[in-house]
Amino acid sequence: MDLSHHHILVVEDEILIGLELSDELSDAGARVIGPAMSVAAALRLIEKEKPSAAIVDVWLGSETSLLVAKTLAAAGIPFILHTGHFTAGLPADWPPAPIVAKPSTRSTLFSALATVLTAK
Repeated sequence: MDLSHHHILVVEDEILIGLELSDELSDAGARVIGPAMSVAAALRLIEKEKPSAAIVDVWLGSETSLLVAKTLAAAGIPFILHTGHFTAGLPADWPPAPIVAKPSTRSTLFSALATVLTAK
């Protein structure tokens, strides 16, 4: 998958997962924004960087990324949720987004990312 024209925000509190995602996205040509390890950091990056898409972990430490998801949805920025929780579906107050269960393969993650980017 060629991501050379995309700026992808990574929102992930597990540093090793965030770095791995960043490396995989960079290898595909994306300009990686983040990883943001908290809701506050993610919101600052969304405002400053205007990503073309995002990969968002549902749980960031003790807080959920619900505000991040709502901010992305309101801005029209497509995103996928990358999580080990809520794989059967999210509570109703979450904006709709594809869910990729952790652990995931690169092909599964990139397939979901391609889906949201082409639907944009």
